[in-house]
Amino acid sequence: MPDWGDRVDPDFNFLKDSYSAEHDINPYEHDQYSHGIYKNSQPYDGILLSLSNFEKKIRLTNDDHGQLFIKNKPNVKDYLKIPKSSSIAVMGDCGAYSYVAQPEPPEFYSVEHVAEIYSKLKFDLGVSPDHIAIKYFLTKENNKKIYKKVSLKERERRRILTLINSGEFINLVHEKRYKFRPIGVAQGYNPLSYEKSVKTLLSQGYDYIALGALVQYNDKEILKILKRIQPFLNGIDLHLFGVLRPNNIAQFQKLGVTSFDSTSYLRKAWLRSGQNYLASNGKWYSAIRVPYSNNKKLIATAEDHNIPLEQLKTLEINAYNSLMKYVNGTLNLNDTLTNVMAYDRLLIRSSKGEEKLEARYRNTLLDKPWEKCSCEICQENGIDVLIFRGTNRNKRRGFHNIWTFRNSNLEFFKTKADEDNEVLNAEIKT
Repeated sequence: MPDWGDRVDPDFNFLKDSYSAEHDINPYEHDQYSHGIYKNSQPYDGILLSLSNFEKKIRLTNDDHGQLFIKNKPNVKDYLKIPKSSSIAVMGDCGAYSYVAQPEPPEFYSVEHVAEIYSKLKFDLGVSPDHIAIKYFLTKENNKKIYKKVSLKERERRRILTLINSGEFINLVHEKRYKFRPIGVAQGYNPLSYEKSVKTLLSQGYDYIALGALVQYNDKEILKILKRIQPFLNGIDLHLFGVLRPNNIAQFQKLGVTSFDSTSYLRKAWLRSGQNYLASNGKWYSAIRVPYSNNKKLIATAEDHNIPLEQLKTLEINAYNSLMKYVNGTLNLNDTLTNVMAYDRLLIRSSKGEEKLEARYRNTLLDKPWEKCSCEICQENGIDVLIFRGTNRNKRRGFHNIWTFRNSNLEFFKTKADEDNEVLNAEIKT
């Protein structure tokens, strides 16, 4: 799970919509990550921490030991609040997308400095410094965002530079006797170039390899790359950077993939309209939108419709309370939906989109998926997990999604994967 500082207040008051006093004093110290909320089962096997996200927070002290700190924590697991009894591993990488527009990785990401950070902060796994061999990247020119094309020659240069770094990196790890497990990055731009990179990494002594720049490829292209390198992976661990393709998980595993990272199921909780909540049977549900009435866009829409702010607040409270009454059995489904949609219609969307969302809300309320979920978040917070409203509800829903993805029987992903791969295998043979 990539770490982006996703934490929630464990003592948030949902009825009053208020943070705890402890959160107000020190949010970082009080708030909890997903693995802190789920105390009885893990939501993921490990956390990926990119140094680019924390470059300004990592500093060397002036003492004789040269200790590194993140928020005054000398150990990355302490920073991430991972219990000492937990088996959750921490993987570090550079976060190469942060400098993709530069011809060379900045000095901060030198082989020596990166390896030192991994060692001193006690990472379990450390990824060699790389430079992404991607087709396009987003940049700014004359204050305008543009996509800049990367030539084939430049992509090859970056691939080679990444391999030079990986060779220096693993040699340094052995020389300094660092305790983290080194991972070599294979950059590429077609199956053959990835194969060359993998072979070089194996010759350098790596037993754990990560494939970079895969987010630019569709499922079939990724599977072609994996089929190309699979014959060389006997006994080798393989990581996919930034790739979660649920329909192909079974096939990925057959082709040697042992780990991947993605925030997809976390972010879907608030970035999608039809796929916000994942049930244990693989079905997705829409969260029911009851945003705070002090939302600037909502206020602007209300003003356009000549709705006073007092009435806007009344509509908000009525929508939320109706959902609570529905759960308690004191309000029927139709009246609940009427009150929810009276507020929901103030959100900017097409009439067709409104009809679809109402049908999705009905489905969510009819099925009551929160009652069927055994996870600690749903058991404790109930329907609030299904309400699209602020960080503490939305991120809990995201936490639920990744917990469900990891802990449920995911056979429902495999049928479509087998069908797709029959077609792919035929294409590859051709």
